[in-house]
Amino acid sequence: MYETGIERPDADGEQWVRNSLFALSGIYKPLGSGSYVFMGSRPGADWHGHGYFSKTLTVLTSGEPVAVLLHKHRWIHRVTGRTVHSRPPDDPLLVRFCTLIVFLRVWAAVSAEQGFHHRKEVFESLESECGSDRTVQRWTARAMANAMEIQQAIRLAIIEEVEPRPVESLFVGGLSPPHVVVRKCWKSRIHLTVLYRGYAMLWVAAQKLAAHASNLLAGARRRWPKAEKTFGI
Repeated sequence: MYETGIERPDADGEQWVRNSLFALSGIYKPLGSGSYVFMGSRPGADWHGHGYFSKTLTVLTSGEPVAVLLHKHRWIHRVTGRTVHSRPPDDPLLVRFCTLIVFLRVWAAVSAEQGFHHRKEVFESLESECGSDRTVQRWTARAMANAMEIQQAIRLAIIEEVEPRPVESLFVGGLSPPHVVVRKCWKSRIHLTVLYRGYAMLWVAAQKLAAHASNLLAGARRRWPKAEKTFGI
């Protein structure tokens, strides 16, 4: 259990959260001048290429936020005329920051020992370049409401990486938040505890497995049960 005076699970883990999937995976093809294309996969035999859908996405590269223009392959259904586009694993729905940035900003909020406005960001530049306090408060509230689903998705992604070992072997001692965090005035301490454990689980797994958090988050997103909502918030 992480009680007061014991290091947070993100201590010395910065190297595993310095790069978004964008910087690690090679699934984005550079077009020059800060533009990239994500081809994705054809949804089915009756779908055909139909141009591209563009979005500015802020990602992390070596711990620094970088805004890129992302072109996502769009598809049209031959019979119905319905269109969809291929979404990269770290491109959240209706959010202009990548999944890793959302994770890091919410983590700073839920793990702050001296309150939201005295939280410690993993990278200082996140506070000035990656969403206002109001935005982070909205993300945190949504994440708290989906805490159990977030924790379960992260857990399933980690299980895939550690099998056949039991996932509990990574978390000897537990992952409960420090008392000073739990006693803060949150609407639901139960939701806070569940969300904290899920996020702490990802931090610890990334360090012990020497795996980038972005890859684990991509695995968690594949297991996200709420298709109509952005993973993690």
